[in-house]
Amino acid sequence: MKDIDKDDNPDNMNSEMSNNETTYKSSQEFNFFSNNKNFSVTSPSTFFSPSLNTCNFPPPQQNTNLEKMNFFPKNNILSIFNDKNLTKELQKNLSTAQNDYIDKIVNELKGFYRLIIKNKNGNYFCSDLIKKCTKDQRIKILKELSNTISQDCIDEFGTHTIQYLIEYASGEEEYMLLLYSFDKVNSILMAAMNKNGTYVIQKLIVHIPERFRMNFNLIFVKTVFILSRDMYGICAVKKFIGYTQNELIRKQFLNSVYNNFNNISSNKYGNYLIQYLLEKWWKTTEGVYLKKLIFSKFLILAANNYSSFICDLFYKLCNDEEKKILVSFINDNSKKKTIDDIYQKNIYQNRIPICLYKITKSMNSEKEPNNKNVEKDKDINTNNNNEE
Repeated sequence: MKDIDKDDNPDNMNSEMSNNETTYKSSQEFNFFSNNKNFSVTSPSTFFSPSLNTCNFPPPQQNTNLEKMNFFPKNNILSIFNDKNLTKELQKNLSTAQNDYIDKIVNELKGFYRLIIKNKNGNYFCSDLIKKCTKDQRIKILKELSNTISQDCIDEFGTHTIQYLIEYASGEEEYMLLLYSFDKVNSILMAAMNKNGTYVIQKLIVHIPERFRMNFNLIFVKTVFILSRDMYGICAVKKFIGYTQNELIRKQFLNSVYNNFNNISSNKYGNYLIQYLLEKWWKTTEGVYLKKLIFSKFLILAANNYSSFICDLFYKLCNDEEKKILVSFINDNSKKKTIDDIYQKNIYQNRIPICLYKITKSMNSEKEPNNKNVEKDKDINTNNNNEE
């Protein structure tokens, strides 16, 4: 599974940073930081001045009046983040920036966050900015993004910043802002079935305590049937059942699975959900009904290319006593034709479940032991006679 810890991780942007100072000849392009340690602010009224070829981020000084400064030119903010080298310089200096500077940056970027997080370079800067933000500063950013998180999380760049907002979130206000746009079935479906959005849904489920996502959970269970048959959605469903303990929600989840059992189990991705539940609940009370359901539909499941994997897992998890019951259930004259049909149908088109080979083999071998035992008895008797 793709994750932000890999090549597209915003943290990896820092490893690519160069120490080269960038100078721009155009009056609309600026060098935001400088290696000049002796820089002092003499005219703080406008930090970015079109008359300057280069501009330096001021070091913390007692005489620096941040309120009168403008770190970012309002009419040219996006041009800064369109420049890869300049963005790297911004990231590099965030690591040593004091809280009052961070606060100044957060306030000045207000109104631009949605554009910046979906920018190829800007999303890395925002991810690093979130790491330095306090809870109040993160809330300021979230208030601007909360209405569109469900849309922005599917963006190849926007998803990274939103994942960081989820990871660093703490407290009800942040949780509610993160969940605000996932208030409809379609908004969850759109995100969970997307290769970028599915990670956001999974992180919401994992990082936000269950008591804060009750409304989200009630909407999510309505999507289980659709998500369980999608290559990205199935991952969100497995996370959901793993991190949801509320009895009402779990009951609704199970009802959705059982009511659509045939469609889910015979699906390319849905069969993995049934296998996951079977393995997770094998020795629990929740698994009793699932085991009975699979037992009663065993040959039907065995006849399908995908659900046949469920049969193999079921047989593998059975103890010796349960295997005997399963064999006796299949070793019925009325089911012989069904088994023959499965072999005929699947021999060229689909896979035949391994367990069916084992079961039919054990069924045949059960008729042989008597003959072998007779032969052994004869050998024992002859040996005894020889000894006498």
